[in-house]
Amino acid sequence: MITRTSARVRLAAAVALSLASLSSLAACGSSQSGEATTIRYQSYSGTVDVLQLADALGYLKGLKLDKVGDVTGGPQSLQALVSHQVDISSSAFFGAIAQVVASGAPIKAVVSTYGSNAKTSSALVTLQGSPITTAKDLIGKKVAVNTLGANSEAIIDVWLQKSGLTADQIKQVTLVPLPPLNMFQALQQHQVDAASVGSGQLRAVAATGLKVKTLVKDTDVIGPYNGGGVSLTDDFLKNNPKTSRELVTGIAKAVAYIESHDRASVLKVYDAWLTHHGYSSYVQAVDQNWSGTTGVATPTTAAIGSNDFSIWVDWLKGRGTVKDTLKNSEIYTNQYNDLAKG
Repeated sequence: MITRTSARVRLAAAVALSLASLSSLAACGSSQSGEATTIRYQSYSGTVDVLQLADALGYLKGLKLDKVGDVTGGPQSLQALVSHQVDISSSAFFGAIAQVVASGAPIKAVVSTYGSNAKTSSALVTLQGSPITTAKDLIGKKVAVNTLGANSEAIIDVWLQKSGLTADQIKQVTLVPLPPLNMFQALQQHQVDAASVGSGQLRAVAATGLKVKTLVKDTDVIGPYNGGGVSLTDDFLKNNPKTSRELVTGIAKAVAYIESHDRASVLKVYDAWLTHHGYSSYVQAVDQNWSGTTGVATPTTAAIGSNDFSIWVDWLKGRGTVKDTLKNSEIYTNQYNDLAKG
């Protein structure tokens, strides 16, 4: 079984290995000015990818997207970024970004892409009729999460702490990484006792007739928040300022578009883009699972605020994962987001 400690060690080791091999690699295509125009990226299945939506809406003029695969979690995407397998990360938990920066990776978060609010949130659920009703009931149990070292783990840890569990008791709650689309099957087959899922996943499972109950929502634990966003390397930002601005502002506009349009309108644009680009097999999962909102707490600008990182940096400091001197300016910037400048 993968433990949280071993996952953090592997993440740090992967980042260190990536840093050892860093070079000034550029994206495949470039403009006459020498800036990158072909952007390598990864995406998640079962949700609206804001980078792809930005392209569908015409917000990435002069840029070409080159998909190099799918990911199941932010840490995996950040590893791909620091090792130059991609030019822009997929959406990643701000706490994971802070941890990678603290490891010495020269990257910065540049725009918020997801969060939780009254309309959408993640929840820790178990089967209806399960004897699990409180945080203490999870001691000795298994909980499914999409990946280790990311948003779900942070929320679970904070909830367990606030519920009075000791550090030793929290270690007895085993987190099991599973693809989001397989979590309910694992729950139903009693391979796990609980699962951390999003609003879209709850929408999808409701259609199957499987009965689950919510133990706690992430917004119950910390309130509405910006949970994560995409990152670029410092080298990319320095060498491609115009492309970076086009990318970041385009994504911010896509977030604003989602938050100002109904679900059906967004899916009409996005599903057409998927089909046109050869990803028609993704449409059904997106239509079933996507909640209809990003949950970003700054919906008109997708700007990142210092409070978006402070709670997670404090959490990481408490675990001894990051140094006390880590500064916000090392972790994120709104410089390339024109919407954030008004």
